[in-house]
Amino acid sequence: MFEKMEKGSLTIELTLLMPFILGLFILIIISGFILHDKCVVNKACLSAALRGSEEDEDDQAINRAYEALDEVIPEHLIGKWDYSTQVDIGEDEVRITFRGDTGIGGGLVNRVLSIAGTSHSYECRSCRLREEDYLRTKKKSGTGYCL
Repeated sequence: MFEKMEKGSLTIELTLLMPFILGLFILIIISGFILHDKCVVNKACLSAALRGSEEDEDDQAINRAYEALDEVIPEHLIGKWDYSTQVDIGEDEVRITFRGDTGIGGGLVNRVLSIAGTSHSYECRSCRLREEDYLRTKKKSGTGYCL
């Protein structure tokens, strides 16, 4: 009745390989989440440094920088981060420091990713914008004062 018999060895081999293939897909997806979160944090640090540099008074600069961080970081992160932010105001610059751990959890995924490291730190700086320096620069360039 059956002239040709199928062996089925391909099915057995694919069954043995499937956990590795699924694990690879899961690792790629988790890596994508971490990369997304790193981009969001980097954008938030840059935005906070720029907003803080616009203010003349130190207290207002610190408040504006923390507002920028609070607008972006808690709402847009995919993963569960344990993080801390620090705003340092100098005479000529605003410096934002972010230190955080992705908090992926325990188990095999954490062990595999801990080789590459799950904690990240960023530091963004922005020069403080001074109106008199801006006007002098514009006057020297000959472009006028209007933006």
